[in-house]
Amino acid sequence: MSSSDYSFDDMVQRTLTVGVLTQLQVNDIWAEMGVKSPTAPQFLQTALRRGLLTNYQVDRLISGESFGFFFGPYKVLYMVGAGTFARVFRAVHRETEQVVAVKVLRARFSDNEAFINHFMTEAKIVSELIHPNIVPVYGADSSGFLHYMAMEFVEGQTLREFLKIRKKVEARTVAQIGIDICSGLDYALRTKKLPHRDLKLSNVLLSFSGQAKIVDFGLASIAQEKIGAEIPFLKNQQSIDYIALEKASNTSKMDMRSDLYFLGCILYQLLSGQSPFIETKDRSKRMDRNRFFNVKPIQQIEQGIPGSFSFIANKALMVNADQRYQTPSEMLVDLRGALKRIDSGNADETAASLRFDGIQALQRDREARIQKIETATVMIIDSNPKTQKGLENLMAKLGYKTLCVREPDEMMKIFTENDLAAQCIIFNAQSLGMRAVRAFNDFAQRRGLRDVAAILLLDAGQTDWTDSVTPQHHRVVLTMPVTVKQFRDSMTWLLEGFGKKKK
Repeated sequence: MSSSDYSFDDMVQRTLTVGVLTQLQVNDIWAEMGVKSPTAPQFLQTALRRGLLTNYQVDRLISGESFGFFFGPYKVLYMVGAGTFARVFRAVHRETEQVVAVKVLRARFSDNEAFINHFMTEAKIVSELIHPNIVPVYGADSSGFLHYMAMEFVEGQTLREFLKIRKKVEARTVAQIGIDICSGLDYALRTKKLPHRDLKLSNVLLSFSGQAKIVDFGLASIAQEKIGAEIPFLKNQQSIDYIALEKASNTSKMDMRSDLYFLGCILYQLLSGQSPFIETKDRSKRMDRNRFFNVKPIQQIEQGIPGSFSFIANKALMVNADQRYQTPSEMLVDLRGALKRIDSGNADETAASLRFDGIQALQRDREARIQKIETATVMIIDSNPKTQKGLENLMAKLGYKTLCVREPDEMMKIFTENDLAAQCIIFNAQSLGMRAVRAFNDFAQRRGLRDVAAILLLDAGQTDWTDSVTPQHHRVVLTMPVTVKQFRDSMTWLLEGFGKKKK
């Protein structure tokens, strides 16, 4: 149908019925037209010229649609994007006139309870993230077959659109974008332990003021954890690159360091103008582990990149997760250092210099946080509940806080999230066997955690294992039976000057 198929009265009535115009606005349009026998096309053209209707609204009016003009209190202006699962519209609140982006679940998913729960869970979790570099969600609603969430409308473009225009981006702009993204990741991890799981150019918005904001935060991770098994095709769609990376690096499927790898990809693309590996929609090719091992160092692609930036990009893109940045805060230090070098005219200083400055900054921050600790915490790693409880009671008697885990892997996960989780660790080989010795030695080599005290507790029949222990001045081996006095003396020596113990 076309607008000429409607009479003036019919079109006016349609605008009033669906609610896109008020009677007062209709009267104003009619008065401006200044003709005795107005037509529907004239009416719509005048409304468009005055900004009272949009082309999107006019198209729906002409096509006879009775829905899609409003989502709750939000009047739809036009569609700004469409994905596999949802469409995004620019809309305005009918009372406050606040401009928002409304993400609306596609009709074909609107009767799938698992998917709806996923959609609403995403809205709830992300609405609790309040950070300038994360697109905020204002609210969500689910009624009948209509499910939507309202979020900030960012006046700008995605990084993919930005790069398509710019081809390559100067180092200072890349540094600021990287700092913004890393700040958002760091906040979400610290406050909600929430990874992004789908970090890419199209999921970062760049406002006209130059601020980067992450969108779709937590969408893929929620899908994997909550409903991947219930909706098989969704599991196949989400985080393919993340799954492939974690298989290639032999890490867990929810490793928080994967976000930092793909942030490295974003920096690599912005600086060089090309992806670190061939981009394809072919799932089998995306799952090929060789994609990650064949990435060329960025300085081979773009020789003019400052050394500090090539260092950051290459470190973030290490396949071995232990050689990669371990936390967003660690990467943030280097990005800020790189930006500082640009502003001071020293952007070409060596990567070693950047790393040294970064380590110094991290160490100063760590020392400041240590000073705030009043009572030292002892982590007990013991797979036997009975002996673990006995050690816990002993540490409490000696005046220390305790944190108990069953396996060494749990210990590393905790320290990855909080490097001051404990100031001393007890590895109980009585229950863990040789795993305790290996963990004791491995922990001694962990960068940034080498100053954490440790005790390896051996059974009487395990004394031969002392030959396998890496000696350290603040790590001791105790062989059972151990008296309370021996424990007290060891702890006092290991934690001398650290915090304030209860007497």
